[in-house]
Amino acid sequence: MNIRQVTFTPSFFRRVAAGLVIGLGMSVAVQAAEYTRVNTQDSRIDFVYSQMKVKMNGRFSELRVNRFQFDTDKPEAAEVALEIVLGSVDAGYGEANKELGKAEWLNLAAHPLASFESSKVEALGGNRYQVTGTLSIKGNAKEVTAPFTLKQDGDTGVFEGELSFQRSDFSIGEGAWKDTSIVANDIQVNFHLLANR
Repeated sequence: MNIRQVTFTPSFFRRVAAGLVIGLGMSVAVQAAEYTRVNTQDSRIDFVYSQMKVKMNGRFSELRVNRFQFDTDKPEAAEVALEIVLGSVDAGYGEANKELGKAEWLNLAAHPLASFESSKVEALGGNRYQVTGTLSIKGNAKEVTAPFTLKQDGDTGVFEGELSFQRSDFSIGEGAWKDTSIVANDIQVNFHLLANR
């Protein structure tokens, strides 16, 4: 039986490595597309907080998008401006929802909306990006940065990411509620936005 001998030279390993890199790169590459319309009905804004050292989950059910533009060929030119109707909050149980509407917390009577407006979008490689912009809650505005990924599902772009902030930076929890021993200071917001071309 004639067995062909393969010589594993440095150039052979380089060719194999290059092939793997190209193959992996193709598996995560996104196709050229420009997304301009967000499906607000099926998009989600969730959040995570801790109460008495117990992790709690919540969400906002009403999202308004004033501007959205993301071109995969020019991600640095992307723009997003959106608003969250704070009265649509569900913090996990009715008593918490009622409490959050009060002046000490979200003060819905004076500040019914939270907003985010981007100032910069950066490509991080593959399908990973990060957006920097101004988050405004309860009359307080802070610059935040949120990493996110883009996955394509037919004509739909699935934008998923998260941002973290401290509630004290936005006066969420005033008076006795400034104490973070009951409700922790750290808040994590997770977003799942579905956009179409």
